[in-house]
Amino acid sequence: MSAFLNGLIFLDLDGTIEDSRADMANAAASIRNQLGLEQRPTESFFPYVIKGMDFLYRQCFPEALADPSVLEGNYVDENQILLELDRIYTLEYSRRINESTRCYPGMAECLAQLASDYTLALYTNKPEGLSKLLLEKLEIASHFQLVYGGDTLPESKPSALPLKTGIQQIARTLGCDATEVQSRSIMVGDSAGDIVAARNANIRSIWAGYGYYAEQPPGPDAVARQPSELPGLIAKILD
Repeated sequence: MSAFLNGLIFLDLDGTIEDSRADMANAAASIRNQLGLEQRPTESFFPYVIKGMDFLYRQCFPEALADPSVLEGNYVDENQILLELDRIYTLEYSRRINESTRCYPGMAECLAQLASDYTLALYTNKPEGLSKLLLEKLEIASHFQLVYGGDTLPESKPSALPLKTGIQQIARTLGCDATEVQSRSIMVGDSAGDIVAARNANIRSIWAGYGYYAEQPPGPDAVARQPSELPGLIAKILD
């Protein structure tokens, strides 16, 4: 067995390691208040904060896209509006990023166990800077050797690019053959995008059935109903 600690395990962040919906939704509600927009129940934002930042901005602040004057600036196209919303949201969400966000029960222990046996990488659609900040706040950043956020590379979920890039990077860093690393790589996530990305990268996958999505997507190699099951499932797949 080569030096990459028996395998390379990619994990999703939101909905797999922790539940960040309340803090993300509260940030959206706060920004709507700052912009003088009609208030909505915080829980109404939950479906909009789990599908990437572009979707979040479009669904949580549609008034700004329809009338950029609410942003009090001279924004002449949609891309500029989205960039300004990204700036505002990043500032607000960073302030409250772990007010209520915690690792799922058993996940901190799970990550410590996995990190002792495997190389861990994060693959999330959350922006890289926010992802690293949240990992630090949750005191689990040291477990991850690689972090791929939604803005790290030109493509994100369901793209296989970050998975393939991580495999190549670990192979180069540790002197392993990339095909060997690929054969012992697993993606763990709660969304269909996680499972599709794994399939596109030709690696195995585990669906986090305790996460945001109640309906199991097609194709995972295993299903975890709670974080404590992950080490055993990973060991069985890589045995």
